[in-house]
Amino acid sequence: MGFLFSEPNPHGSPALANRKNGEKTIVKNFGALRMTVGRHQVTTAVLRLYVLGPFQLCDGSNHPVVLRNRKAQALMALLAMAPRGERTRVWLRDKLWSSSDEHRSSNNLRQTLFEIRRDLGPLADRAMEFGVQSISLKPGRVWIDHDAILSDPTQFIRLGLSPGTDLLEGFDIGDPEFEDWLSMERSNWVDRAEGLSTQPALAAFAAPVDERTTNRPVRSQTSLALMRSVLHGSDQLGVHLADRVMEGIASSLKELQPVSILDLREQNGPVEDLAATATTEFYCRLRLLRIGDSVTLTLFLHRVSQMAMEWSQSIQCRIDELIAFDGQVLQGFISQSVDRLARTLLEALPAEDSQAEMRRSGYTALNLIFRLDETALDHALDLLRPSDSPQSGLHTALRAYVASVRVGDNIGHLTDAARRALRQDSVDQMANNPFNSVALACFGHVLGYVLQEHEAAGHLLERAVRLNPAQAFAWDHYALHKMYMGDYAAARIAAERAVSLGAYSPFSYSYETTLAMTATLSGDYDRAIMAGRSALQKQPRYNPALRYLMVAHSARGERDKAEEFRNRLLLVDPDFRDPEVQKLRFGSRVIETASPVLLHVRKLLNE
Repeated sequence: MGFLFSEPNPHGSPALANRKNGEKTIVKNFGALRMTVGRHQVTTAVLRLYVLGPFQLCDGSNHPVVLRNRKAQALMALLAMAPRGERTRVWLRDKLWSSSDEHRSSNNLRQTLFEIRRDLGPLADRAMEFGVQSISLKPGRVWIDHDAILSDPTQFIRLGLSPGTDLLEGFDIGDPEFEDWLSMERSNWVDRAEGLSTQPALAAFAAPVDERTTNRPVRSQTSLALMRSVLHGSDQLGVHLADRVMEGIASSLKELQPVSILDLREQNGPVEDLAATATTEFYCRLRLLRIGDSVTLTLFLHRVSQMAMEWSQSIQCRIDELIAFDGQVLQGFISQSVDRLARTLLEALPAEDSQAEMRRSGYTALNLIFRLDETALDHALDLLRPSDSPQSGLHTALRAYVASVRVGDNIGHLTDAARRALRQDSVDQMANNPFNSVALACFGHVLGYVLQEHEAAGHLLERAVRLNPAQAFAWDHYALHKMYMGDYAAARIAAERAVSLGAYSPFSYSYETTLAMTATLSGDYDRAIMAGRSALQKQPRYNPALRYLMVAHSARGERDKAEEFRNRLLLVDPDFRDPEVQKLRFGSRVIETASPVLLHVRKLLNE
């Protein structure tokens, strides 16, 4: 057997390599152990298959690939142990569905092959042949640990194996024919493993281990598995609601972080079995409990390495609130869950930063941007440097967004040349990320606030909130756009929604500030002051909150408090006395149409 083998170890024992008609035969001697391995094509492996120990499948870079169907995993194992990586369809049916008739077993095999294609995606056709009579692994396209050891016995040590390592550890599909086959293969492997372990020469020939390519992958901290929801006292409506929550969480989380989402909701196996298969650290499960008109939604996050629940969070409401047209209750639960998951996934990364892409996530960059100092902004820009990252489109949008922060909070300076470059970059890149509401909101805000192209900004921001109505960041910037357009009522509604959705966001103070702004312009000074003070408690240096609290207190006749905020503002933004700077900070449309703002600013600055 064997169709992909490691090259001979240059530090190993003498090896004979004969080439004939494009074939290579490798013969190695290790004391009493002599192994001959046949046909070999030197190509690039696109899949890595581990059958020694627990079953695992990875791509060519050793990142986990999940086959959700246990029979699909068994089929891959059967091919891996085949003499040429090939089995007939009849043989596979007999081993996997021995108790079914020919018609049913044929249908089952077709379904399983369909699921393999679905889960592997483009890798399926690159790694496998789906023939009419047989199924096979393409020569040279699949690296298999068992084959690698037959080719180069030093791999036994490099892979950290021992005589006690079981073939397909814990694997069981409940078919007697498969179990008979597995028992025989396990017996053969035990004999080989014992022979390998008794060869003292092997340790001397083992080169230093490159853990990136030979070790099994560690449990991924950058993936999240969605498990089947638990429904009590519910009907099809409950199934629909549970799916909406889980899919909303998945899509919102991926907008800001390069997270792999493993959808295991169709799997019925034990949690332990799923955990061993998916190689991810975190598992989400939703429980929906309905009693009459009352519904309780609870999201559980489980951490595999600790065999414990990491946390849970719940909401309780009436069913009509949950299915209301505006969806605010459901979307609020999704948004809260995403904020907590994003924080948990980031905090779980190892200190040595072995998964650096996660640390360059949009979530990390936004946290730095909203610290509101020059050093943090520079750090954010460094994280967002151009690359071929899966989030490169979002990174481009966030780099543009930094410009709006500089303008609004007097951090750094944006030259005319920088403005022209910003517009060109924004226009060029907008089409590259049309399905990420955060990216659309970033570009929309830059077009409207910085470049004063409000009509184009409106189109982008409306797309953003339609695309993901649970994204507080999008609603917040939609509110700002409506405010700059003079539609203060619509701005106030959108701002209230952003505050509700983003209550648990690390930059919720920004949403509260937008609410303070829109409430001030709507004449609701009590709500404005409540929201603005809450924002300043979280971020005392946020200039927009200082500006609008100054105006709101002045409008209520509270001169002393208004002057207090004016003085704090001028300390961090001394240029604010300039009327042109006031237009820049407030937005020219606000200054021109909201006469109370201009009136109170002049009253406080022209004394």
